[in-house]
Amino acid sequence: MSRLIVLSNRVTLPNPNATQAGGLAVALEDALNGIGGIWMGWNGKKTAYRQNSFDVLKDQQIEYHTCSFSEAEYQGFYCGFANGALWPLMHDQNQYIDYSDQDYRIYQDVNFKFARQLQKIIEPGDMIWVHDYHFLSVAHYCRQLGMRNRIGFFLHIPFPETQKWQDLDCSQHLAAHLAQYDLLGMQTQQDQRNCYDFLKTTLSLTAHTNNILRNGQRQVEVKAYPISVHPTAIQRRAGQLTHIELPFDFSSSPDVKHIISVDRIDYSKGLLQKVDALRQCFQETPEMLSKIRQFQIACPCRLEVPTYANLYRDLKLGVDQLNQDFPHTDQPVFDCHYDALGHHALMSLYRKSEICWVNSVRDGMNLVAKEYIAAQDPENPGILILSKYAGAAEQMREALLVDPHDNNSMIKALKLAVKMPKSERIARYQALFQGLMDYDIVHWRDCFLKDLKHVSSQYIYQPLSKSPSHDLYLQH
Repeated sequence: MSRLIVLSNRVTLPNPNATQAGGLAVALEDALNGIGGIWMGWNGKKTAYRQNSFDVLKDQQIEYHTCSFSEAEYQGFYCGFANGALWPLMHDQNQYIDYSDQDYRIYQDVNFKFARQLQKIIEPGDMIWVHDYHFLSVAHYCRQLGMRNRIGFFLHIPFPETQKWQDLDCSQHLAAHLAQYDLLGMQTQQDQRNCYDFLKTTLSLTAHTNNILRNGQRQVEVKAYPISVHPTAIQRRAGQLTHIELPFDFSSSPDVKHIISVDRIDYSKGLLQKVDALRQCFQETPEMLSKIRQFQIACPCRLEVPTYANLYRDLKLGVDQLNQDFPHTDQPVFDCHYDALGHHALMSLYRKSEICWVNSVRDGMNLVAKEYIAAQDPENPGILILSKYAGAAEQMREALLVDPHDNNSMIKALKLAVKMPKSERIARYQALFQGLMDYDIVHWRDCFLKDLKHVSSQYIYQPLSKSPSHDLYLQH
């Protein structure tokens, strides 16, 4: 019987007492529940030495295969090439690209490490589903190791235009590695077009259809599969969570609208732009001070990287200065909480907040937007303010769409949200919620796996020796 093997950087191991990981890990856990399979990836731990063996844990229908990273792997693979070079490139922030040959070598070595583990456990008929920018090259090594299984890839972040890739010396190699997947899944139609053009142009591939490219004796298909959530489960859970302790005070005047935002502290999230827009809003329209409170969950990440450490510092300074310049008697106008919250607490926050503000300057999808809508009370729903640069904006047209580079655009949306009549709130919510129902996380999973199962995978791969080779990645 064929199995589904999922590979992602982070794995959510079964632990009811732990705070859940980020959106990708939660989404994959939801996708695997009900169908089962093998989930492979990093366990989040660092060790002094490289771990070549994988720990195996079976829990209900899911079998977990995880390993630790050595300090060198963590720095070179995760902090270095993945998040120092690929992340800024794919978010159109090329000025932050920090590339080194050593980091790229370690990135390839880690990709080979996971391909080797896949080779050890793979069986004929198994399908492999690889996730995100950490593993662009895994299929290349799987093919080098002789695996003929269908291998799909899903990118959770944006795919940049072809010209942006010119700032990365290894882009030709990465294009060749991506072309070894059978199916490449993107978040949006624009991402699909960008990926298709990048492969076609960089590798001089032949266009078979508007989403299939010929790659020698085989083909690669590129399609959009916008990731989603479990709307009914979130709605039910949010309605039941009435006594959870939250880090914010909702006891303001009933005329005050509470704005919730949940982000990692990352330059792609538009956090400093939000602070600046609120400053201008309060300066130009002082009465807004008595009408809105911004509640922000802002989780620090990658603080060992100077760019992120500086952003964390600038955000704290910006928030503190805003609150000093616009003091309020009962609570700050911008209340920022820097610790992660569990999923239940987040759902309760979404339910209580009259407005959700997603201000990304570039984002693959942004599941906060979808979770917020799913968590609303259908009889008295809140309002979603959504950046037009978030992937979710392609589907969620009934939100108040804003340009995070334009203060006037954001201020206009805030004023509309404050005074929006209930009938309009309900109409917008109903359209947005129906969109989630029409294409939820199960539909996303099933559409991708159905297409992967039926791709034409005809190329015969010649297996290499099964002896370990840390130089295998040089065979581009």
